[in-house]
Amino acid sequence: MNFPPDNQQSFFFYNGKTLPLNKFSVALTEGENIIYEVIRVKNSTPIFLNDHLNRFRYSAQIMGYNINLDEISHGIRELLKANPVDQRNFRLMYYSNENGATLLIYFIPSRYPTADEISTGVHLETLNAERHNPTVKFENKAIRAIANEILETHRCYEVLLVDHDSFITEGSRSNVFFIKDNELITAPDSKVLGGITRQKVIAICNTLKISVNFRCLGTNEIKQTIGCFITGTSPGVLPVKQIDNHIYQEIPEMVREISTHYENLVEQCIINWRAENEGGSNSK
Repeated sequence: MNFPPDNQQSFFFYNGKTLPLNKFSVALTEGENIIYEVIRVKNSTPIFLNDHLNRFRYSAQIMGYNINLDEISHGIRELLKANPVDQRNFRLMYYSNENGATLLIYFIPSRYPTADEISTGVHLETLNAERHNPTVKFENKAIRAIANEILETHRCYEVLLVDHDSFITEGSRSNVFFIKDNELITAPDSKVLGGITRQKVIAICNTLKISVNFRCLGTNEIKQTIGCFITGTSPGVLPVKQIDNHIYQEIPEMVREISTHYENLVEQCIINWRAENEGGSNSK
């Protein structure tokens, strides 16, 4: 199972009920045609929840699933009320088969960047692979398995997917931005899963008047870039120090500035959640 439950937590939500984790079954996670979201929780606040739910609804529409966002929102609130956390990710997933529908929300083991990784950047490796339908948050077990093997053997933080034309599209569980000629380069929306953090970064760039060029970078261009960072639920905005054998000598100030603005959005999200959910869940 690629996404086991976090055994340090006490509850999960399944088809309308908050249940103790000792009733969790691995079989619940092993359906076909699974759509999912991984959502970060900080101070018992689901970060950018509405954005994630809107993307989840889009994935459901593509798959022909009939979901109820009110039910899902209720389930998330009930889970956080029963199982408050300081910082953790939970997985929201749904699939349907001849046995009926499965709506499952549960905490997963979560790794966030260390202070050193944030300060000096992380190591990435490339992988020749591409998603069949990158715009849908659809579980691709084959790519995930290969990516996990590379992460382990190369001791790297993330894997960048390279398509059949040798263009970099996205990370196995992140989006990627490159800095070249004083602008950011990131793949067009049609080539990637539109990450929530990615969307926030693009909005930040518009505010800061930073030019964003929506195109895929060729692998032969990596050495021409002066910086790179990835975005995602757990990493946030995370600088890169190495891609394969190419090493960046420093982290551009542009990356630091974008990261600061992003973390400000996260803190504002927590403030808004508390204002809207008075008497709700509290952090440990």
